[in-house]
Amino acid sequence: MVVVDPDFVRLMRRLRQEHGMSFRDLAKKAYFSRSYLCEVENGKKPPSLHLAKALDVCLNAEGQLTRLVTAGPDDQEREFPFRSAASGDCPDRDVEAWLTRSTWPAQLGGSTPVSASQWAQVATMLYDVFVRSRPPLLRLGPDRYANPSQRERNLTPFAAEATMQGRTPRVECRAVSRQQAPSDVAALLSLDLGDTVVLRENRYLVDGQPVQLGHTYLPTSVVGTSTLATELNLGPGGTFAALERLGYRTARIREQVTTRFPTRDEAEALKLPPGVPVIVLLHASYDNDGFPFEATRYILRSDAMAVQYVAQVAA
Repeated sequence: MVVVDPDFVRLMRRLRQEHGMSFRDLAKKAYFSRSYLCEVENGKKPPSLHLAKALDVCLNAEGQLTRLVTAGPDDQEREFPFRSAASGDCPDRDVEAWLTRSTWPAQLGGSTPVSASQWAQVATMLYDVFVRSRPPLLRLGPDRYANPSQRERNLTPFAAEATMQGRTPRVECRAVSRQQAPSDVAALLSLDLGDTVVLRENRYLVDGQPVQLGHTYLPTSVVGTSTLATELNLGPGGTFAALERLGYRTARIREQVTTRFPTRDEAEALKLPPGVPVIVLLHASYDNDGFPFEATRYILRSDAMAVQYVAQVAA
């Protein structure tokens, strides 16, 4: 049985108003639905101990709300570690660790059943991510490679489509190395298993927020010792402009789209909240002779991006 002090509702309302936060603002920060928070503050639903702890962090209440909620032995929840020995008494750092999913696999895969309120939190968070209206950045499919104006302005396909949608793009090349091509990439590039390729690892941001990762694989026979194989910064136009300077212009593409949950490294790089899957888009570029000269595995945030294709249908 959960026992809630009547002062909980009054304190929650006062703290929320003092911070100038709407229910929508608080829902985004605490990862509970706006309607549920509204019902709790209006006394229509009781708060869980987990909600009290989340609100303490979001409203800088220093444990005041948690002390007003008492759970009996049968109602103790297996809590997420908002405070831990590793992070001391800094709740913000602990919340950041929770948001990057680092603790979720252990929590959901443990021997103790996950509480109903935790599953409810996951459900409300997924509703907020996938149902609530949020304008995604559209990835424009084949059109992004066939836009002459982007060549004139020396824009990458990502920069061109983001700018067209009123967003501010930025691309970070995080590493350039030589690696063995993964089997699916080797097949796309008509390489033998074990062949070496140049791997360029990029992170793509719009309005300062990471929305996409890209691992670009380039045959060594294509890039040789050019800047594509040695430099992080390729200058205006990025990878595709550098490939065109080597004589490789995209005439045809092949793309395969799947979905899955992110790895821990992907979740951290994209700053994903728990429970959000990613879109995996495996792309290959071909020249006019059908030669595959580039393959990229894109990892897209499913809550921030959408893939759009428009194709002519023959009569």
